[in-house]
Amino acid sequence: MIKSIHLLFNRSIFSIFVLIITGLTLVNAQSERKGLVIGKAGYFEMPGLNVLVYNNTFPEGHQGGVEIIQHGSRVATNGELRLSPTPGQWQPIPKLGVGYEARGVSPQEVGLKSRAVDTLNNVISMPCSYPDSSRMRQGFNPIIYPDIHFKYNVSVKAEGASFMITVDLDEPLPEEWIGRVGYNLELFPGDLYGKTYFMDDSAGTFPRQANGPVFLSDENEAEQVPLAVGNELVIAPESDLHRMVITSSVTPMQLIDGSMKHNNGWFTIRSLIPAGATKNAIQWTVSPNVIPGWVDKPVIHLSQVGYHPDQPKIAFIELDKYDKDLHKASLHKLEKNGSYVLIKEGMPEIWGMYMRYKYAEFDFSGVIDEGMYVIRYGGLESNVFNIDNDVYKRHVWQPTLEYFIPIQMCHMRVNQKYRVWHGACHLDDALMAPLNVRHFDGYNNEAENSTLSQFKPLEPVPGLNVGGWHDAGDYDLRIESQAQTVLALAYTFEEFGIVYDQTFIDQENRHVELFQPDGKADILQQVEHGVLAILSGYRAMGQLYRGIIVPTLRQYVHLGDAATQTDNKVFDNEQQREKAAGIDELWYKKVANRFSNIFDPELNADQIELVAPELDDRLVFMETNPGRQLTGAAALAVASRVLKDYDTDLAKECIETAEALWHKNKDGEGRFVESQKIQVLAELIRSTGKDEYKNALCEFAPHVKRTFGRIGWTLGGVLNQINCNEFRDSVNAAAAAFKPFVEQMQKDSPFGSTLAHTEYIAYRQYWLHKYWPDLYPAEYLFNIVNYLLGCRPGSTTNSLVSGVGVNSPVVAYGTNRADWSYIPGGTFWNAVNLVSPDFAEDKVWPYLWQEREYIITAPCYYMFSVIAVDRILETSK
Repeated sequence: MIKSIHLLFNRSIFSIFVLIITGLTLVNAQSERKGLVIGKAGYFEMPGLNVLVYNNTFPEGHQGGVEIIQHGSRVATNGELRLSPTPGQWQPIPKLGVGYEARGVSPQEVGLKSRAVDTLNNVISMPCSYPDSSRMRQGFNPIIYPDIHFKYNVSVKAEGASFMITVDLDEPLPEEWIGRVGYNLELFPGDLYGKTYFMDDSAGTFPRQANGPVFLSDENEAEQVPLAVGNELVIAPESDLHRMVITSSVTPMQLIDGSMKHNNGWFTIRSLIPAGATKNAIQWTVSPNVIPGWVDKPVIHLSQVGYHPDQPKIAFIELDKYDKDLHKASLHKLEKNGSYVLIKEGMPEIWGMYMRYKYAEFDFSGVIDEGMYVIRYGGLESNVFNIDNDVYKRHVWQPTLEYFIPIQMCHMRVNQKYRVWHGACHLDDALMAPLNVRHFDGYNNEAENSTLSQFKPLEPVPGLNVGGWHDAGDYDLRIESQAQTVLALAYTFEEFGIVYDQTFIDQENRHVELFQPDGKADILQQVEHGVLAILSGYRAMGQLYRGIIVPTLRQYVHLGDAATQTDNKVFDNEQQREKAAGIDELWYKKVANRFSNIFDPELNADQIELVAPELDDRLVFMETNPGRQLTGAAALAVASRVLKDYDTDLAKECIETAEALWHKNKDGEGRFVESQKIQVLAELIRSTGKDEYKNALCEFAPHVKRTFGRIGWTLGGVLNQINCNEFRDSVNAAAAAFKPFVEQMQKDSPFGSTLAHTEYIAYRQYWLHKYWPDLYPAEYLFNIVNYLLGCRPGSTTNSLVSGVGVNSPVVAYGTNRADWSYIPGGTFWNAVNLVSPDFAEDKVWPYLWQEREYIITAPCYYMFSVIAVDRILETSK
């Protein structure tokens, strides 16, 4: 026994010794290298250059594969094998790593777990394969996956400031796929327009727009003739910031303008896999220029609107982690004669690291004199900003109500003096969606033999062509977006009594005029517009619809006037049935394939278009989802209160429908349904005062803590109407238990805010402060609003609300994105985009939905939150 223990002890000592030696070897290998090394964050890095290898798995959004961050800007992405020269959103992508089918495991998690990170040899690799049919099985957008199956490995090895990309196939490509599979790398166009490229001995400049010629491929696809072909590509030789050399040792590279096929396309470099190739099928050497000793310049982040004298005021100095110098910061007041007076000066206080950045804070909260100011730091000067008691009373939340919300109105013509934002649109809404069709944007009619209504597939559903707002950068109407927008607007009116009249709205004639008062409160008119859309489904079908959306992909990517997305003529279903010669089964098969963008091999595009060339009406999709039905009920309950003096009959219909929806769905089950039940009951209590709802809410006492983060804030307003001590105690206990989560959110970043869903978090924070002020101080709300107004990470300094503040995003992902324009008052789904694991990105580019896509709900939450800050500061005097 003793001998066994002795042997075990010796083996343990030896194992520890080996681990120590191995660790020292790794440390020495890394420390002796000059140039790119694999850092703690799991990517190659050196000052001025980072190379990410499958840290991100969103190629449809230009965020995946091999990516290059050069001098603080992400200049290349989507280094990966693809089946087309310049693929778009709904085209095949590879399966990364292993275990995609594991339940509850996201593609991002699978990819990160499958990456092989070899710090000793300075190599990162990823096993991949085609096809990734699991995306379809898990309910992702349907993608046309051709009959091709192969496995491969992508490895990236760094040496100095260069790195080699190698692709090894398990076996050669099938003969029919030679010339169709290639390695792509996408270059961000915004940095390259007008700059030079050299391909071997030829030269050119990167064009501002896609130019011909094009040709038809063997697949009958229009493809651009490459800008250049060769084995050595030099990118932007005239720019030290952007110069890069890429050489291919196996097959030539093609330089193609991806915006020829897709407006959001990037410049693409592509090398085809040679016939018979397996090992080293692709070998590229990439050598980005790196300015010696480069350190990113500091960025001064502050509110682009300014500050109220009584609120905290902090300028955030963002520093490169390699920046060793800390300078004095100073506050200067601008005088009428153009001179500046020094008001405060001092060393900013180091906050620490957040993401890849080092932050210091310059606190000037003690400055309360009204005026115009700038911050100076290390030779840099901020935008001018205001300190004023009335800082939030004009030009801040108002553009959202003056511009963004009315411009998003569906079924209306929206004018602004000489300008027509869009014509009266989608007057042909809507046809009942076909059965068993999975739409490319995620909708599906889930029941196999029923439309969940009295309407047959493709039968017109009357009355749906009223109300609603276009959601996001497209034109669909999701019921939850409509309901949440109504909730935010109705709460804004109820809580703050905003009677602001700048817009003429004529529902009968479908006519909107911006900056033309009509004697009615704009917010109430918008609440009316929203509830008309919600009620339309209930009026026609006895329940709320899931969503309304165009049937074809070509319509979905429409960039232009909303009135031209459909012909505004109701499709005659019976007439088209006759044209199909009574072959209903084949006809439905053809139409269904057309809708889902998955074409039957027996059918070609011409045949499908001939089936129903006039069928462009939007489809209405139904579902059995109690949670979304209850979200609509909550919106109608709140709307009934604010509309009672505006439109008595409409208010009455709202509350009656809300109650009916509650009774139909109160026994429903599903994700988040408990939260929705609690919210609906709280609003029904406030709207009706009925004991049945009070008693029902009391039964949810055991569930309050679990749901508090989602919906608990709604309960503060009904506690004084509930006689159940257990329920009141559970709510107050849940509020206390939730506080550490909010405090941690404040501590996790110097700004006191998260990257995403920021507007909603601010909205929630107001209610937490109102009902539990001792737990949730107003400063939490101030921090989040300041974040939206410019106090956030990244190399740009603009606010996150278009047209608001001295510097704002005036290129955004809205319905007018093809014009490189914006809609005032709009803000985004993601306040700042995270390029994993630690890069905050906000490109001046209109086609990255994860960075600058407007959605209808976020600006309403933002408007509410800014008004809330203003009112809190007013009452604190």
